[in-house]
Amino acid sequence: MIMDVMPCDEMIIRRFSVLIQKNRLAHAYLFVGAQGGGKTETALGIAKFINCENKSKEVFFCNRCSACLKIIKGNHPDIHIIEADETDLIKIEQIREMLTRIKLRPFQSLRKIFIIRDIEKLTLSSSHALLKTLEEPTQNSLLLLTTSVPEKILDTIRSRCHMMYFRALSREMLAEQLMKDKIQNQQEAHFLAYFTEGCFGKAQQLMKGKMLGQRKNSIEKFILARDSSDFIKKLIADKNKMKMKWFLDVLLSWMRDSVLIKVNVENQQLINLDYINDLKAFSHRFSFEALNDIYEEVVQTCRLFTENLNVKIPVMIIKERLSYE
Repeated sequence: MIMDVMPCDEMIIRRFSVLIQKNRLAHAYLFVGAQGGGKTETALGIAKFINCENKSKEVFFCNRCSACLKIIKGNHPDIHIIEADETDLIKIEQIREMLTRIKLRPFQSLRKIFIIRDIEKLTLSSSHALLKTLEEPTQNSLLLLTTSVPEKILDTIRSRCHMMYFRALSREMLAEQLMKDKIQNQQEAHFLAYFTEGCFGKAQQLMKGKMLGQRKNSIEKFILARDSSDFIKKLIADKNKMKMKWFLDVLLSWMRDSVLIKVNVENQQLINLDYINDLKAFSHRFSFEALNDIYEEVVQTCRLFTENLNVKIPVMIIKERLSYE
């Protein structure tokens, strides 16, 4: 049992427990899973498990001993996290520093652990520098690499790591967990669980970013409102690109729900269940073909936004479609 089950992946840590017991631990592992899916937290959980002073058959790590607390605070001398800098890249200087540290003996534990987050952000030179370490591993060191896009990683790096895949929670399980974590509104917990497709980390990020309030504005001031000119003007003028991304994601989820209602999918499978009456009234105004066309327009607008193109006109056209039918 893990003391803080979320967002660690208990099954992954259990596998490491077996590997260590059988003396079969490799020198490098690649954690693959959705962004915000708990890969880094699980890597830290493994570090705690290896170093915990109070672990037992029932508890992998205690979160209370000196070693666990140092890992939680980020000041354990044998646990190192390498991640992208302000340029959103992991540069060769960072890997060189790691290579220097990896040659040193552990200070307080039997094994040094290096966690490299989002290794798809490695520059080509830093990738080749890391590759040398993977080809010639040092004793008493463990590398835990994470990625959400393994196709962007050099094949030579992937081939030298043992890959472990992370799966999202079921949406029902995540909704229950969010309720335990003090989200009082059951409908909001349902939305977050279904909107993030069971990804606990993404749900946390959306809560911290005040997503629920922005979602409410997107639905009531754009989708359901007759006149959205002021809303669109403010949205386009806002320099925070995340607000536009969230708006488009909410709009996409609404159109997805509307199409599903048209084909009589059960309500529980809808993302915006707390707006069920509005969704049904909205869906009733359109034919299936019209809803599907608008859905495709939203998808195309999301692509334009991803490519850093101006989406003001596409958003205005979508609003006209929503008001016209």
